[in-house]
Order: sequence, then C-alpha cells, then structure tokens
Amino acid sequence: MSQAQIASSPYPIEVVEDDEVGGLVRSLSAELPSALGNLLATIVVLATLVLGIWSLVATWTYQPQNALPLFQMSVAGTVVALNAIYARRTFSYVITLIGAILWLWVSVTPFLPFFQVVLQSVTVTIMLVGVVFSLAAVQLSKKPRF
Repeated sequence: MSQAQIASSPYPIEVVEDDEVGGLVRSLSAELPSALGNLLATIVVLATLVLGIWSLVATWTYQPQNALPLFQMSVAGTVVALNAIYARRTFSYVITLIGAILWLWVSVTPFLPFFQVVLQSVTVTIMLVGVVFSLAAVQLSKKPRF
C-alpha cells in the first residue's frame, strides 16, 4: 500500500509497537538516570575485573580449584563488561549477566560430561541472546517514543 492509499483509507490503521519489537526488548529499553546507569555499569565492570584477577592469580599459583575457571571467567567477564559499558543507560544487560553467572556456575559444578556440555551450551546461548536483546534495547531506547 502506498502512503497516499494509507492516508485516504477510511479504516484506521493501528500500529502496535510490540508487533515490531518484542515486549521483553521494550521493557529492557527503559532508560535509567545517567548517574545510576553509570554506577551500575561501573560496579559490574569492577566485579568482573576482580573475579578475573582472582582467577588469574589462582591459576598462576597452581591453585585453580580456589577460583573460577580462567577461560570461562575471561570470556564471560569480557562479554558482560563490554555489554554493560555499551548499555549503561539501560539495564538491558541483565540477561547477559544472568547467563554469564549460570555459565560460571555450571562450569564449577560437577555434572556428567554429557550434561555438562548441554548445560554449558544452554547457558552460553542465554548469554548471547542477552547480548542481542541488549543491543536491540539500546537501539530502541535511542528512538523517540510517542
């Protein structure tokens, strides 16, 4: 339908925002006050740095059982920290944070090898879906709302 046909149509056309963008993304795109968003992102970044350094030191001192696995901590910490920095005006990185915490928990919990692989792949998927939702929520938060 062309723009002229839409304007001359006797039937009202309802545009529902949630049809285009999911409800979860819409709810995650709410903007935080600047100071609060920066504070939360700073706390997340500092926490990932502290946990990463703790894992690195424990690995270097040949006591990796006293810390989180270095590889998982490095990957999860980098993904969460970069996502928190990018989405600091929203709290949309919460799904990524939950996925990273679950991935680290599954990494240190002894499961049968099959279940370990399945649970790690599920938690990494949750983390990556959180990144996608976060990117979409940040883009949506930059658009004007009517």
